[in-house]
Amino acid sequence: MRSASAREIERSEDTLTAEQLRANFVWFAVLFSINHGVVTTPLVIATSVLGGSVGYLGNALLNIFTVVSAFFLGAPMVGSLGLRGATLFGMSFYCVYVGLFAVAALAGKAHHEVQLAAFCSGSCFGGIAAGVLWTAQGGYFSSTVDHLARLEGAERSSLTASLSGTFAAFYLGGEVTAKLAWSALDALKAPGPGIACAFAIVGALATLLMTRALDLSSSSPAAKCTNKFKAAASLWKDPALFLVSGLNLTFGFSAAFMNGYVNGHFATPQLGSSAAPMLAAFTALLAAVLARIYGEVSARVGKGPLVVVGALCFCSIGLCFFALSCCDGWGWWLLVLYTLQGSGRAVFESTNKGIFADLFPREPVGAFSNSMLQSSLAFAVCFFLSNILSGPALASIALGLSLLTPLGYLAATRLRAKQNSRLLAESNA
Repeated sequence: MRSASAREIERSEDTLTAEQLRANFVWFAVLFSINHGVVTTPLVIATSVLGGSVGYLGNALLNIFTVVSAFFLGAPMVGSLGLRGATLFGMSFYCVYVGLFAVAALAGKAHHEVQLAAFCSGSCFGGIAAGVLWTAQGGYFSSTVDHLARLEGAERSSLTASLSGTFAAFYLGGEVTAKLAWSALDALKAPGPGIACAFAIVGALATLLMTRALDLSSSSPAAKCTNKFKAAASLWKDPALFLVSGLNLTFGFSAAFMNGYVNGHFATPQLGSSAAPMLAAFTALLAAVLARIYGEVSARVGKGPLVVVGALCFCSIGLCFFALSCCDGWGWWLLVLYTLQGSGRAVFESTNKGIFADLFPREPVGAFSNSMLQSSLAFAVCFFLSNILSGPALASIALGLSLLTPLGYLAATRLRAKQNSRLLAESNA
C-alpha cells in the first residue's frame, strides 16, 4: 500500500505541464549549483589557509566519507526522505562543512588542535553530504526526464542529453563564480574566516530556497529500498554498470592527478601559489561552457561520439606528460593540460549523467549512487598513490583508463541492446 503522501505527490505531478517541469529543473539546478559552488572552495584553499597537515587530512577524510556515504547512505536516505528531502539533507550538511571550515580558519594556525578538530569533523559532514546529495540529484534528474518524456512524447535519450548539459552548465558556473568571488574578496584584503562565514550563509539561503522545488516522486525500486546495501549492490550483478564506469574512473583519477601532482610539482613552482585556484576556476569555466555545447551535440548525434571526445581529452593529458619532458619548464603552457581537463570534465558532467540515466531507467538512485562511488573511489585512490608512485606511473594509469573508456561504453550499450531485444521477444511470445 502506498502512503497518503505518496498518492498526493503523484496527483500533483499529474497536473504539471512540461513548461513547469522545465522551469522547476532550472530552479533546482541553479540552487544546487550555488550551494555546491560555495562548499567546494575549501577543497582548493584548505592546504594554504590551515596549518600543518590539517588541510590534507581533512580533504582525505572528505573523500573517504564520500565513498562510504555513496554506498551506505545515498539510496536509503532517498528512500526515507524522498528526492527533495535527501537533496535538502545533503545541502544542509554541506553548509555545516563550510561553517566548520570557517571555525578552523578563525582559530588560526597557532591553534592546531582546534583547526584539526573543526575541519576534520566538518570534512566528515561534507563527505556524508556528497554521497547523499549526488545520489538524490541523479534521481531527481531521472524523474524529471521521465515526466517530460510522458508529457512531450520525446525520446528519453534526447531529453537526458539536453537536460544533463543544462544542469552541468549551471553546476560548473556556480563553482567558477564561487572561486572567483573568493579570489576577488581575498584580493580586497577581506579576512578568510569572514569570507568562509559569508559562503556558509549563501549556502544556507540556497538550501532554504530549495524547499520551493517540486517534490518529485520516483518509481525506482532502489529509491524505496531501506536495506543500506541493496540499492547500490543490487546493480553489481549487471555487467553494464562496470563496463560504463570508464568516464567515472578516468575523470576521478585525472582530476586528482591534476589537482594533486600537477599543481604541486609544476603549476605552483612555475607559476606561483596563486596559480592553483586560478587554474581550477579556468578548468571549471571551460567545462561549464563546453558542457552546454556537448549536451546539445549529444542530443543530435548520440552520446557515443562525446564519450570518445572525453576519453581523448584525458588521454592527451597523459600523452603530453610523456611526450614533452613531464611538463618541466612549461610555464603558462600548462594551460594546455587544464584545457584538456576542462573539456573532459564537460563530457563527464553532462553526457556521462545522461548515459547512466539511459542505461538504468528503472534504478536511477542505485545507479547514480554507484556512479558517485566510482568517481570518488578513483579520486581517493589517486591521492593515496601520489605518495607512493611517481608522476609517470600516475600518468600511465590515467592513460590506460582513458583508452578503455570508449570500449567499455560500446560493450555496455551493445549488452543493453541485446537484453532489451530479448525482453521484447519474450513479451511478444
